[in-house]
Amino acid sequence: MLLFLIFPTVTLALFGPQDSVYNETEAKLLLNLSAAAYSTDPTPCIQRTFPSNENTQVATSFSVKCDFVGNPCAGYVTVSTVLQQITVVFRGTKTNSQLILEGWATTQPSSDFYGLGLVNRYFKTGHDKTWDYVQGVLNNTQYANYDVYVTGHSLGGALAALAAPRIVSSGLRQRNQVKVTTFGEPRVGNLVFSKNYDQLLPYSFRVVHSTDIVPHLPGCVKDLSYVPPEGSDGSMPCDPVSTNGGYHHALEIWYPMNMTTGSPYNVCTGSPHDEDFTCSDAAKVYFNDTTLAIWNHRNYFAVEVPDFGKGGCNPTMTFEGPPTTQGIKGLVSSLFGRK
Repeated sequence: MLLFLIFPTVTLALFGPQDSVYNETEAKLLLNLSAAAYSTDPTPCIQRTFPSNENTQVATSFSVKCDFVGNPCAGYVTVSTVLQQITVVFRGTKTNSQLILEGWATTQPSSDFYGLGLVNRYFKTGHDKTWDYVQGVLNNTQYANYDVYVTGHSLGGALAALAAPRIVSSGLRQRNQVKVTTFGEPRVGNLVFSKNYDQLLPYSFRVVHSTDIVPHLPGCVKDLSYVPPEGSDGSMPCDPVSTNGGYHHALEIWYPMNMTTGSPYNVCTGSPHDEDFTCSDAAKVYFNDTTLAIWNHRNYFAVEVPDFGKGGCNPTMTFEGPPTTQGIKGLVSSLFGRK
C-alpha cells in the first residue's frame, strides 16, 4: 500500500503475498502519479496523493530526446524516507510524431533486452536513455534497500515494464522489493521476454480499460489451431508458443465497461497464459469504433489522464464522456487533434 504505512528502523521487504492481489485503491493512487508525469511540475499531484507526514519528495526528474525528431522520454522518481519507498514514474506519449514513430517500431520485437528476450526497438531506446536516472536513485546509499514501485501510462507503461525487470536482473533490488502497475500498456516484448518478466516480477499488474486500443499493439501471432465458435466475430487468441510478434506479460486487470467507482473488473488468469482470451484480447476493435478505443486509452478511473496530470490531479476537474463520432473523421480528430 502507498498510504499510512509506518516502518521500523530496520528496512524490511514491503511486498508479500498480499501484494500479489490487485488493490484498486493503490492503483488509483499510482494513476495520479502517472498522470503527474504529463505535467511540467508533478508536485501538486504528489501532494494530493501522499499525506504530508510521509515526506514524499522528487529525487530526480528527467526528459531526454528519445528519437531523431527530438521527442522526449520523461518521468520522475520520488522518495519517501518515512515509508522507505521509491516510486519510479514514466510519462506517456507526448506528441503526435512520437506516436507515429512508436507505430513504425512496433511491427514486432527485434531488440535484445539484456538477455531477457526481444523487445520493441523504440521502447528499448527510451529505456536506455532514461535508465541512468533510475539507476542513480536506486544506487544511492541513503536509500539502500528501499522498496520500489514502478508505474506509467501508455508509453510510460512500456518504459516501466522495461525498467522493472532490469532493476531486478541487475541486482539493484530483489524480486520481492519491486511492484509494477501500468495503465494502457502496449505489448513490450516477445514470449521469451514475457516469461522472464513473470519470473522476475511476481507483483505486477497491467490495468486495461475496456477496448483501449494500445494494449492490442503490436499484434500477437494468432493461434491458427483455434476454431472460432459459430456466431462469433472470428477473433482468435494469441499463440502461446510463438516467439514471434508481441506477447503480454502478467497480470492483466481488465475493466470491461467503464472505470467509475464500483465498476467491475476481471483478474485475467485464464488461457492462454498472460493473454487471457476472456479479457481484453477477446474484445475486437473495429475501425468504425476506433475513436472510442482511443478515448478508452486516454481515460482511466474516470479522468482524462494527461489533462488530469496537467491540472495537478485536482479532484474537482470534469472531463468529456465517450465520443459519439465514428469512422475516419472521428479517428483523425481523436488521435491527432490531441497533444
